[in-house]
Amino acid sequence: MASTHRSDNLRPPRVSVIIASYNHERYVAECLESVLAQSYQDFEIVVTDDGSADGTVERIRAIRDPRIRLNVFPQNRGACVAMNDCLARARGEYIAVLNSDDTFDPEKLAVQVQWLDRHPRFGAVFALPVMMNERGESFDDDSHKDYRIFEVDNRSRAAWLRHFFYYGNCLCHPTVLIRRACYERVGRYDPRLAQVPDLDMWIRLCAEYEIHVLPRRLTRFRVRENLQNASAARPEVLVRDDWERQYLLEHYRRLEPGLFREAFAADLKALALPEDAPQPLVLARLSFAAGLPHHIRFGLDLLYRQLGTGDMPPPGYPDFAEFIRETGARDPYGLLERAALRAQVKDLSARLDALSR
Repeated sequence: MASTHRSDNLRPPRVSVIIASYNHERYVAECLESVLAQSYQDFEIVVTDDGSADGTVERIRAIRDPRIRLNVFPQNRGACVAMNDCLARARGEYIAVLNSDDTFDPEKLAVQVQWLDRHPRFGAVFALPVMMNERGESFDDDSHKDYRIFEVDNRSRAAWLRHFFYYGNCLCHPTVLIRRACYERVGRYDPRLAQVPDLDMWIRLCAEYEIHVLPRRLTRFRVRENLQNASAARPEVLVRDDWERQYLLEHYRRLEPGLFREAFAADLKALALPEDAPQPLVLARLSFAAGLPHHIRFGLDLLYRQLGTGDMPPPGYPDFAEFIRETGARDPYGLLERAALRAQVKDLSARLDALSR
């Protein structure tokens, strides 16, 4: 696509690149320069700094380009709050998301704008990332949890929804170009979430729109050392991630019935539930079949809410005695496993004491 530049300052740019910056003074200038160097020039850069405690804001202000529109929070409020502030100020027809420690390939906007222009039925287009380390060199640790996670094939939105339900995220957030109209329809980022707000957005997006992943590497995604990425497997991240995921499953309750059945067609056959089984009941059974702790918590809670407190359960649902047996048979908090482990430790300690006498 030929390079273009806005000649009419009264006309909004076609693309808003939104960046929520936070404590990235070492990287943010490179990030911004990668946008300014795009072959497609009809854009603005909307930055919200989320209360950085280092020199990030000074680095941004040092780049004197009128297309950079900066807002600075006086204190840290959370990445989703900063992202939503960017969205509220963005004027473009298309929204590109970029982390303040990542960079764009020079053709990123040109390729994706052209693709969305040619495919009006799709809400968003993604791409593949190049993984880089702290120094911007190729990241080649194939044992890292994210090393191959974004290498995905295209599928229908029903198939995307099934994948998100069972396996979680597989789309790289800073590769997306999305229509602003999509945010207006499905809502902005949930500020209660820290680990999976992007997955939450993709579920809501695919409930309404088709998406596409281009087989091109158009974003450089930085993997920080010492687990410094927001999604790195630190203990508090693992705990928070599992807690947040149960709330994302709530979106499946509101899926249009035809799309829900399409997404889980093969699973419904395996469950052997009646065709007229209530969708919340089917969703609870799917959650139990998935088997992860957040699935089980969600499934039990969903049945609890649907059963209510009347003398009889709603039609199609298990009776109260069966539900009570369910709550004793499933252990989403690992209580039995921890009790067994404590018993093993106690037994081992007793044996060691006996040997030392």
